[in-house]
Amino acid sequence: MTDATRTTVLDLVADPGLPTELAHRLVRDLPAALGEHDDARWEVRLADEPIVLDERGALPALDIGDRVRERDGADAVVLLTDLPRRSGADPVVADGGTGHRVGLVSLPALGAINQYRRCRDTVVRLVTGHLVPPDRAGAGESGAPDAGHAGPLTRIDSGPRAGTDGDHHDQDRDQDRDRDRDRDRADSDPARRGPADDSDAGSGGVEDDVDVRLALTGLRGRVRLLAGMVRANRPWRLVPSLSPAIAAAAAGAAFGIFYSNIWELATALGTARQVTVMLIALVGMTAWLILDNRLWESRRHRSLREEMLLSNLSTVITVACGVLAMFALLFVLALVAAVLVIPPDYLSSTLMRESGPDDWIMIAWLSTSMGTVAGALGSGFADDGAVRQAAYSRREQERRARLDRADDGDHGGGTPA
Repeated sequence: MTDATRTTVLDLVADPGLPTELAHRLVRDLPAALGEHDDARWEVRLADEPIVLDERGALPALDIGDRVRERDGADAVVLLTDLPRRSGADPVVADGGTGHRVGLVSLPALGAINQYRRCRDTVVRLVTGHLVPPDRAGAGESGAPDAGHAGPLTRIDSGPRAGTDGDHHDQDRDQDRDRDRDRDRADSDPARRGPADDSDAGSGGVEDDVDVRLALTGLRGRVRLLAGMVRANRPWRLVPSLSPAIAAAAAGAAFGIFYSNIWELATALGTARQVTVMLIALVGMTAWLILDNRLWESRRHRSLREEMLLSNLSTVITVACGVLAMFALLFVLALVAAVLVIPPDYLSSTLMRESGPDDWIMIAWLSTSMGTVAGALGSGFADDGAVRQAAYSRREQERRARLDRADDGDHGGGTPA
């Protein structure tokens, strides 16, 4: 059988949610995209295999991929996950073991826009450039296709002392020396020992046989990772979980619609003051939700402070987007209510001047800001579990639960006898 008639089978294994949605589209589109870089025919399948974290909370991608490949007879396996991965401080878009013909694509590192096309192009580059047998596509970067929408990805050394040229190499060597010193201290003092510190992979774990890592380095990579983490959290899901807050906010907004003193104040404030009041209300409710539901993360067991910073930033942006969506919805309702409830003639007599459309907008605007402050108080009646579930992706919930157990273990086992 010639290469031209041979069928190469690629299996996809995906996390529930967005990764599975993208995988269904990839099953349809990947054969043609892969065929552009390889003479063989391609068959892409979605494997029924759960992606389960191991006892350390790491993602054993190669073990999962080997199991699927041996069971289903696939030529290569690619996992799609919404768990962030990194190498040092750089977010990893994709990695894999060429000897296993197993790879993994981390969706958060693909960013928040064009995610499907970036995912497709990354899978194509990973498979045809690294995972298929060398006699068919060539080994290393020479056989890798164009990055396309995936962006200018950089292949970085996956060794235990990974570094880059120049100053970055020196910086990584210093970080390695610090990690060795911390590890020696932890070995000598069990009370200080936490879970395994896989600083080359962060949340996503690391495996010894991983020999390919594709990353988007620098500030651009970190910003794109942050945007992808926010999208993975899907902030729009937060609004239904805040029904008590929305009820309190609606009551507060109704107060502004029905009281004429609020009309006079709203129309006298001006745009700058309205914006200030709105920002105070939005920031206040965002902060209240984060603190009241214990969404802010402050951990001892994090391999890099930057990772914890990114996690907290993604939480703040996720909650802020949810609060902003609630504000926009409440504003539309308040504006409709103001137009229906307040007669133009009565509004003109109250303001002692001719009223216009901008007056109803200003009234609805201030009423919504007032309602948002009331909603912050009402959010205290929302279920903590529902808010956490809405604010985080499934993998982020698992990661935080793992860190909670690690902290509890330290507090329980670190006290002197």
